[in-house]
Amino acid sequence: MTRRIVFLTTVMVVWAGVIGGQLYKLHVVQSAELKDKAVRQQQKVFQITPRRGVIYDRNGYELAVSIKVDSAFAVPTSVQDARDTAEVLSPITGIAVSDLLARLQSERSFVWIKRKLTAAESAAIQEANLPGIAFLQEDRRFYPQGEAAAHVLGYVNIDEEGQGGLELKYDDSVRGTPGRVVIQTDARRRDFHRVEEPPTPGANLVTTVDQNVQYVVEKELRAAVERTHPVGMSIIAMDPRDGEILAMANYPQFNPNETPRKGEERARLNRAVGQVFEPGSTFKIVTATAALEEHLTRLDEVIDCQMGAIYLFGHRIRDHKPFGLLTVKQIMQNSSDVGMIKLGMRLGEARFANHIFKLGFGRQTGIDLPGEEVGLTKPASRWSKISVGAISMGQEIGVTPLQILAVTSAVANGGILYKPYVVRRVEHPVEGLLSEAEPQGQRVMTPETAEKLREMLTAVVSDGTAKAARLAGYTAAGKTGTAQKIINGRYSQTKHVASFVGYAPATNPALALIVVMDEPSGLYHGGEVAAPVFKSVAEQVLRYLAVPSDSPLTGPLYTQKHIPKQPTVPAESSANPDAILGDWKLVAASLVEDESSVESSSSSRPNYSLVELPVPDFQGKSLRQVTEECLKLGLRLRATGSGTAVEQFPIAGAVARYGARVMVRFSAVSNGSR
Repeated sequence: MTRRIVFLTTVMVVWAGVIGGQLYKLHVVQSAELKDKAVRQQQKVFQITPRRGVIYDRNGYELAVSIKVDSAFAVPTSVQDARDTAEVLSPITGIAVSDLLARLQSERSFVWIKRKLTAAESAAIQEANLPGIAFLQEDRRFYPQGEAAAHVLGYVNIDEEGQGGLELKYDDSVRGTPGRVVIQTDARRRDFHRVEEPPTPGANLVTTVDQNVQYVVEKELRAAVERTHPVGMSIIAMDPRDGEILAMANYPQFNPNETPRKGEERARLNRAVGQVFEPGSTFKIVTATAALEEHLTRLDEVIDCQMGAIYLFGHRIRDHKPFGLLTVKQIMQNSSDVGMIKLGMRLGEARFANHIFKLGFGRQTGIDLPGEEVGLTKPASRWSKISVGAISMGQEIGVTPLQILAVTSAVANGGILYKPYVVRRVEHPVEGLLSEAEPQGQRVMTPETAEKLREMLTAVVSDGTAKAARLAGYTAAGKTGTAQKIINGRYSQTKHVASFVGYAPATNPALALIVVMDEPSGLYHGGEVAAPVFKSVAEQVLRYLAVPSDSPLTGPLYTQKHIPKQPTVPAESSANPDAILGDWKLVAASLVEDESSVESSSSSRPNYSLVELPVPDFQGKSLRQVTEECLKLGLRLRATGSGTAVEQFPIAGAVARYGARVMVRFSAVSNGSR
């Protein structure tokens, strides 16, 4: 009996020792490892992307917003038949069965099926009612205007991270703070989830961009692309008084709502700040500025342009046409290379290089957009013997469209080179105003020099190479540019960059514009292809901005004898804006051009404001549609709200004069009123 007790006691002690040792191993030695394994098996923690801040235009219209969408995920252990589930999901999601099957048979506790589904995809998956398939709501970036201002706004990836434009530049502010969601499995292997930390939304951006100006710029850009078929094109509209960017558009374009495809990198390049090109004759503004600042010339000085040819160290440089004696003003007006080279040679290398840098070339403008290039410049010590001459006429130097526009804006505002900017304010929904931009500029030329340049550039438009840029009702100043492209180290005879940069009104500038066309087909001179685009954009934008006319007698001269007091409008046209537009076109066509009848008396010259027309019915139309009709009719739109038009003054059918202001209220919910 004693031996049995001893044996039993020994067995129990050994057994207790083994159990104790195992418990020690599990609870002490392997405790952390087993806890981690249990967590991996029973729960999955992942982040929820926060709602990005809204990007607004200067008038409060939404350019980029975030909307709630469904994302589908699977808990593989809860999926009853992986193959059947994969075969049901494949045609809905567009994902291969083999790929889905690999996910559904994974040992992980959580796998994404497809994130940010469309409404149709989400509805189809929910209708299928598949075990183990569930949904989470995420935010998806949406750009209501599609391609409009895409290069300015940029785009985001699947994780709502900024990938270009303002989305990238201000990503830290706009993105917000991610939230945490935990997916857990209970003892019966049933899954459920809970939100541990909700995401915090990002800050909103209020930009300087005007949605209506952007629309006009993009409309004219597309029209120019259809006419000239360039490989690339840029238009920038800026307020020369403070550096605010009103609009910026490029070709090729892209839609930020669509997932980037391979080979689309070129379309996503913001050429307005990232394209470096030889400017050609638009750079003569810089040469003239430097010569005037150094008091080396005056506008009425006569220079011999040698019938269009000059030799520099064995290199013959020819003008586009032979010129003899020209004043400095006429040299700019007729874009004489020989005359401008002579001014550049007076400057010399060191002084010329200093002015080039002072005017912002060879460095970034500082605009709050990513991807800005500094251009291509060389210090004077590296210039060749002919560099002074070449640079004087816009060769041997690389610039961006924005750099040329910034210098021209400095001429327009009296000599201040402003830092261009796109974002006015950064506003957080909880923390309030985070930052607010203020115009930053430095004087780069005297007001006297700017005034002399204004006189020169106004002559370029009125009587020089840019007659196609003359505006109806406004004076304008600007400069054409036509540059040969360098192909394989040599200047091409067939490939050019055409450009025009200018501002209006010349007497009190409110708008500065640059148009750059890379390799236009057919006509290629800046005065032929770029200047007309400036005219089309500037006339519409100045009317929209309600800028007072400073030259009411410019443009075609018409007699009034055939202008009816009010267009004859059929009864049905009050509900048909196209009919109203049609009648207005008939009235416009009835204006008879007759310059000879008004030469003797300026008072007999009619003004467009004498024309009366019926106001269209804007009820139920979008802001873009209303803007387009107002621009066609010559009416100035003042819009409030967003959505579709619900109220207007004057009412539809009322008679308004050309240039009158129309107020239209927009709302997301139509109330049927007018």
